[in-house]
Amino acid sequence: MKTKKCNGYESMFTFLSEEAFNEHLKECEECRLEHEKMQRVSELIQEAKPYIQKTKKRKTALKAACAAFAVISMSACFQFFAVTGLYDEIAYANSPTIEEMGLPVDEYGFLLVD
Repeated sequence: MKTKKCNGYESMFTFLSEEAFNEHLKECEECRLEHEKMQRVSELIQEAKPYIQKTKKRKTALKAACAAFAVISMSACFQFFAVTGLYDEIAYANSPTIEEMGLPVDEYGFLLVD
C-alpha cells in the first residue's frame, strides 16, 4: 500500500538519495516489491552480458573476414585481367566505331543526322 509521501517507485528511485530510498523501501510494500523485480531484471542482464559481448566479438571477426575476402578477391581479379589483357580491352574500349558499323558520319566522325 502506498503511503501519502510515496510518488511511485520510479520517482522515489530517481529523486531520493540511496539512504533515503532504502528507508522508503522499509516502509512501502509496493515499492519494495517493484525493487525486487528490478533486482531480478538486473541479475538477468548481468547473466546475459558475457553472451552479448561474445556475439559482438563474433560479428566483428566476421566483418573483418568478409573485408579481407573482398580485398583478396578484387586483387586476384585485377591480376587476372592484367595478365590476360582483358583489362586493356575494357580500359581502351576496343569496340567498333560508328563508321565501322556502317552508319553515316560527318567529316569529324560523328553520326550524321539529316
